[in-house]
Amino acid sequence: MIEQKKRQHPRCMKDTAVNYHFLNHSTQNEAIARNYSRFGMYFETHRSLSPGTIIVIRNYGCKDPVDPDLAPVFCSGDHETSKACQELKTQVFGEVKRCEMLKGTTKEIYGIAVRYIGPAT
Repeated sequence: MIEQKKRQHPRCMKDTAVNYHFLNHSTQNEAIARNYSRFGMYFETHRSLSPGTIIVIRNYGCKDPVDPDLAPVFCSGDHETSKACQELKTQVFGEVKRCEMLKGTTKEIYGIAVRYIGPAT
């Protein structure tokens, strides 16, 4: 992973549960966002995605995406207040820029780099 100081834009390095899906598909895929900025996100998932693929990413924050009444998964009493950590979008279109299978894991896990392409909320 690229060091923070070499990044063009500051990133929040806080794990966050997200879902993504392909345009015109309703099947949701789970992922863990490992870092994000105002312009993009890096997440890990069990599915390989080809560079150039357009996806919709949804952040459910502290809520479980399937059952919002369940206990928070990734939230703790420590809420990040940095400007970078306030840039997490609730829903955004993104283009896959890079996909790499992670080494040293027992299951197939892919690291996906996405650049946001528009409308963000």
